[in-house]
Amino acid sequence: MNRTVLRLDRALLAVAGLVLVVVGVAALLWTTGTLAEYVDGVPDALDTSGATTAASQTWWPYATGAVALLLAIVAVWWMLAHLPARTVPEQDLPGSSRTMRLRIDRGAVADATARAAQQIPSVRRASATLRDEGSELVLSLLVTVDPATDLPAAATRLDDVLADAATVLPDERLRSRTTVRMRTSRRSDRASRVE
Repeated sequence: MNRTVLRLDRALLAVAGLVLVVVGVAALLWTTGTLAEYVDGVPDALDTSGATTAASQTWWPYATGAVALLLAIVAVWWMLAHLPARTVPEQDLPGSSRTMRLRIDRGAVADATARAAQQIPSVRRASATLRDEGSELVLSLLVTVDPATDLPAAATRLDDVLADAATVLPDERLRSRTTVRMRTSRRSDRASRVE
């Protein structure tokens, strides 16, 4: 969900809340008769003959169907707009301004992190992703190592790789998650997670 949708949400919720408060107060004042004391021409009862006449017309089912279809399309768009944005291709860097934007490709950061991890001698395979998870930006690193690997030494080297990634992408929200898989056979890997 992007910032435009969030701003639109807030604006629409503020308008809807204001309308509901005004209608609720007016309805309360109308039922008690207080509204008629302050506003001229307030009826004692609501006239629904117009709605009854419209509902009996031949065009009524088509009009309500068209409105229902339009509302369904808007509802589907609204739900899709509220899906969490898991990946964002680029991110602004410190030093960006309105006239000059410095951006970095998140995919390139993840790929470079995976390549750097694969340079560690005990690492056989490595992959990385960089995604928004709630309020955090999470760099997930998945590595496969041999069973005879010295895990503390490998973890230290992996920490260095992640520290380099944090230098490249300075963001206070950046967190890392490393999953280490032990290569036990060609068909099965046993996974252990190191945070």
